[in-house]
Amino acid sequence: MHIYAHRGASADYPENTLLAFRSAIELGAYGIELDVHLSKDGVPVVIHDADVSRTTSGSGTIAEMYLADIKKLDAGNGEHIPTFEEVLLLTKGKVKLDIEINAAGAEAPVLQMLADWSRDDWLISSFDWDILRRCRADDAEIELWPLSNGATDEAIAVAHELGAPALALDQGFIDADIVARLNAEKLGFMAWTVDDPKRADELRRLGAAALCTNDPATMIAALSRNRQADPA
Repeated sequence: MHIYAHRGASADYPENTLLAFRSAIELGAYGIELDVHLSKDGVPVVIHDADVSRTTSGSGTIAEMYLADIKKLDAGNGEHIPTFEEVLLLTKGKVKLDIEINAAGAEAPVLQMLADWSRDDWLISSFDWDILRRCRADDAEIELWPLSNGATDEAIAVAHELGAPALALDQGFIDADIVARLNAEKLGFMAWTVDDPKRADELRRLGAAALCTNDPATMIAALSRNRQADPA
C-alpha cells in the first residue's frame, strides 16, 4: 500500500506549498497529492480551493487573479502559492504525483508540462470526470483515478469507461462489501484522507492500493510496524 502525502506533509506545514512537498519527500512518502487551478493569465498553480482566503493572506478567486498577484500572497510560514512548474522542478524523479485537477481547462497546460515525464511518475485524478475524459482523449495511456465519495454505480461505470485501474474513494465509505464489489469489477481503490493508523491498517488489510494522508510521517511509521508484525 503506497502512502501519498495529501497536499504534502500538510499536518505539519502549510498545505500545497513547496515546504510541505519538500518535507513529504524527505519523509520518504511514495507520492504527493496536489491540486491545480488556473490563474487569470492561464498559468497552472497549486492550490486546493478556488478561493484563496482559507489558505493565504489574500481574498478572491484564483481564476480572477494574475500570477504576479497570486505570488504576492502569504500561504503560511513565508511560503507562497507555487506554480505547477515549480512543483515539477522540486519533485521530478523523487516521488509519484497524484495531480488533482480542479479547474476545467487546466488539463491541457498540465499535460503539456508533463509531456517529457515518464507516465510512471504521475497520474491525474478529479471529481470532474469530464476533465478525465478530456485527458483520456488526449492520451490513451495516462493513469486516471476518478475521485468519488463512494463506489457508486456511476463511479464504477466511469472507471471502466476511462480504463482507470482504481477509484479514489472517501475512506469513510470503504468496507469489506464495497471491496468485494470492486474486486468483482476488477477495480482497485485508494482511500482518502486517512490520518488514523488503526484505520490505515484496516484499509491495508482490505487491499487498498494506496492511501492519502495529511500526516505521512505517522502513516509511514505505522505501515512499517504493521508489515513487520504480519505473519511470515
